[in-house]
Amino acid sequence: MDYFDLLKRAWNITWRYKALWILGLFAGAMGGGGSSGGSSYQTGSDDFSHTGDQFGRWLEANFGLVLILVGTLVIVGIALWVLAIAAQGGIAHGTNEAAEGRSPALGDAWSAGFAKWGRTFMVQFVLGLPLLAVLLVFSAVAFASTAGGLASDNSFGVATGSVGLCFVVPLLIVVLIAAALMIGIISPVAIRYGVLRDMTFGVAIKQAWNDLWAKKGLFVFWLVMLLPGLAYGVAIAIIVVPVAIAIVFLAIGEQFALAALVALLLILVLMVPNAIYATFVHSAWTLFFRKLAGLEPVTATAASAYAPPAYAPPTAETLPAQSDPQPQQPDVPPGDE
Repeated sequence: MDYFDLLKRAWNITWRYKALWILGLFAGAMGGGGSSGGSSYQTGSDDFSHTGDQFGRWLEANFGLVLILVGTLVIVGIALWVLAIAAQGGIAHGTNEAAEGRSPALGDAWSAGFAKWGRTFMVQFVLGLPLLAVLLVFSAVAFASTAGGLASDNSFGVATGSVGLCFVVPLLIVVLIAAALMIGIISPVAIRYGVLRDMTFGVAIKQAWNDLWAKKGLFVFWLVMLLPGLAYGVAIAIIVVPVAIAIVFLAIGEQFALAALVALLLILVLMVPNAIYATFVHSAWTLFFRKLAGLEPVTATAASAYAPPAYAPPTAETLPAQSDPQPQQPDVPPGDE
């Protein structure tokens, strides 16, 4: 499988059908990741204490407005979450249409995404349960070790709690990373089984799991997708880090309104590249799935691979020799001899 050809085709589809960017704008909210950087400016505790006091007084004076804003953000967040799940199935449908040679329509893509909304949600929810279980175990172990050490009156109890944290926590971190890796590989394939092959979420997850262990290239393609992800992260960091530093300085200078405005402008500016990148990622996984599931059309080369060999037409030398026919004597009427 030519993985880099899949990336090239995914980019061509992304750039040609810009209507899919609308879907990518919402889908990127579920799978997009950002980069953050630090500042070389060293702040002291007095700076944060003074800034915190100013913000606390402002919050107390505008508590009602803040409450309304928080409620609005919660409602908008839920709506965006619903649209993000539908957009993932919609991009898969739209990319599949483009790969089939048809022009994807935005309305049809949204319809397909909402039609398979429950299936897409259940795939992510079921796959997220092991990750949630690991996090709960991690929290329980950390809490038990810390509480046990603090409750002990002797150094032995404190040492026991510290040893438990030193041995158990690294193990849980490794398990957490492994679980996140497995989910990141299986989830996009299972979603496409549900959307494009109309499988239930349980069957889709099982099929994606089997494909992973059957060594059909899922892990390799996941590694390949790290390359554009790394390039995108570096490009975004170049934009975000200087602006983030400016926002920090504005906040320290008590320019809260201006800092919020700059942050809002940064979010709006980043929406476009995030939408393009999310469309590209989902399109690439869809094209990979088409190869995996055998949905790619058979090319002329492949169709003629089993054609019988062609033979050259016979020549005069290869034709069998034929005897010359005897010339016929003309009929002579009686009496003319």
